[in-house]
Amino acid sequence: MLRPATAQDHDLIERLWLAPDTARWIEPPEAGEIGAGIAQGLCYLWEVDATPVGFALLMTWVPRVMGMTAFVCTRPGQGTPFLRAVLGKVFGAHQAHRIGFDVTADNARALRLYDRMGFQREGLIRECWQRPGGDWVDCALLGLLARDWRP
Repeated sequence: MLRPATAQDHDLIERLWLAPDTARWIEPPEAGEIGAGIAQGLCYLWEVDATPVGFALLMTWVPRVMGMTAFVCTRPGQGTPFLRAVLGKVFGAHQAHRIGFDVTADNARALRLYDRMGFQREGLIRECWQRPGGDWVDCALLGLLARDWRP
């Protein structure tokens, strides 16, 4: 079940974001980023049997154009329904025309999920992020238009 995150969820979201399995694939949050997303109604939790197993943090780039700052799902098999629910909010309640973000180009599991959801690969940024271990990685730019989304 998707639900808006609240201030009480802040520490949980931060723990999920900074977990070692997650840190390989995503930059750490900037100071105040989680709280701002919660306050703006752009942070969502995914719960299975009342247990939080993931979160998504969105942002507005310009009116009706959104970005996804973070998408973390810790329960196998839940990524597809979770992302489908998030996109329902993006193109429903938020009335976005498009959503875009980047993902490390070697994150095959995430790329398969985004491909299944209809995202288009719009470009590649070479060596755009340095992992905690020091390796530089490429990031794929992805985007999805409202007219191409299939709930």
